[in-house]
Amino acid sequence: MNNYKLFFSIVALMISSVLMSQTYEDVLRYSQPQYSGTARSVAMGGAFGSLGGDFSALGINPAGIATYRSSEFTFTPSFILNKTQSTLNGTSTDDDKNTLAFNQIGYVGTYRPMREVKKGIVSTHFSIGYNRNNNFNYTSMAYAANVQNSMADMFVINANGYSPEELSGLTMLAYESYIIDPEDPNADTYTYTNFLYSGDLVNQTRIIEKNGYAGEFNLTFGTNISNFLLLGGSLNFTSMNYDEESNYYEQYSEDNDDNAYDVFDRFTVTNYLNASGNGVNLKAGFILKPIEGLRIGGAYHSPTWYHIEENYGSRIDGVFFNDIDAIGTNQTYAYYDGTYDYDFNTPEKMIASASYVLGRFAILSFDYEYMDYTKAKFKASTNSIDDIAFVNAQNDVIKETFTQTNNYRAGLEFRLNKQFSIRGGYALQESPYKDEPQDNEVTSYSAGLGFRNNNYFFDIAYRLSSYETNYYNYDWDEDYDATYGTPPVTNTEIDDHNIVVTFGVKF
Repeated sequence: MNNYKLFFSIVALMISSVLMSQTYEDVLRYSQPQYSGTARSVAMGGAFGSLGGDFSALGINPAGIATYRSSEFTFTPSFILNKTQSTLNGTSTDDDKNTLAFNQIGYVGTYRPMREVKKGIVSTHFSIGYNRNNNFNYTSMAYAANVQNSMADMFVINANGYSPEELSGLTMLAYESYIIDPEDPNADTYTYTNFLYSGDLVNQTRIIEKNGYAGEFNLTFGTNISNFLLLGGSLNFTSMNYDEESNYYEQYSEDNDDNAYDVFDRFTVTNYLNASGNGVNLKAGFILKPIEGLRIGGAYHSPTWYHIEENYGSRIDGVFFNDIDAIGTNQTYAYYDGTYDYDFNTPEKMIASASYVLGRFAILSFDYEYMDYTKAKFKASTNSIDDIAFVNAQNDVIKETFTQTNNYRAGLEFRLNKQFSIRGGYALQESPYKDEPQDNEVTSYSAGLGFRNNNYFFDIAYRLSSYETNYYNYDWDEDYDATYGTPPVTNTEIDDHNIVVTFGVKF
């Protein structure tokens, strides 16, 4: 945990001193996929890299388009229930959020020669449509009573040694809202206080609300060569929209022995971020059919080259036990906001797949996906020296924090008869963190049913995705632990329950 804690100390210092918004969290938000798509794909764990014949498979391996034998239109809505349990200082709090999402819509066209052939080009294919790749909808609440240190302690640590005019970020807002103040404004060296005594207790609450999505509009082309080699490629136009608001509340505990005259009764730190972006990427893949029933596939995904625009801001509101002499009231506030745009490249991906089709009775499939998160990269969209220096510092943090991941997906389909199928799946996304292998490791279990007729089909699936994450509301270098104590860490366990329904027509 020491390396992990040090990293968050760096991030906390950046947040409190720099008025720019991209951080390590953006790397995961824009790079770590949560494949959605059709109900059949969801039910089988997304393991469609060598199967094809499903619109969502084209987002994994575009060569899958060449397995189609007819043209097809599909449409997929879904329902997501996000449930969280956050534990702070031994106290657990539950929260949940419901979302109706639009997973997928697409058309696949299949074209065969006038005279059916078995050698050479057997068929060509084209598709156009949309696949949702990520869901950002989330809510959590963490609460703890009688915590032995405070976010106001972090403000003091960050401010010490700087004049008020040199302060920035949240530390500047803490000063402007009187949460901290110089002990002696006339001293040559600035030392600050938050008026808390050693042993004072505070109650803490943090509520996080997130909304948004990421998806891609794709144009896919493919060909079937001799029913042995299937090739495909796609041009994908990505879009994302993300909104987050975080409210941190801190109140001076009623269990304290005495109320210091100038100490806060309570204060609130509100942070918000609105981000939107567009990008483009390329995908290419192949599927081999070396023997009857066996399929082997491989695919390459280029980085997604994003341009992202952000609106962000922070505000601190304070309420004190007594009026502040300088302003004649016991209520204060201070805020800043801004806009920023930048470029961001996600890591590239490589996928290997294998599946076996047992006649008309069953299908077994497996996908392996490799990603190197250290290859994610921010790029400044201006020639400003400050912007370039900040972006380079962020890229250094990426290299120190993240690592390579191996992701696995497995699926099974069993056909009860010509019309009905049952399905199951499993997926594991390894943690992208170098020193915390359990943090943000996503495990998914899924199941589903399918009905197929000659001209139409209907599928339904359920998936449970679970992971956990840890964060600090505030932090500092461990050298300060002897004076202020160890900052408490919040552990949040997340379960996403997803119900997906697909309607399809063949023609």
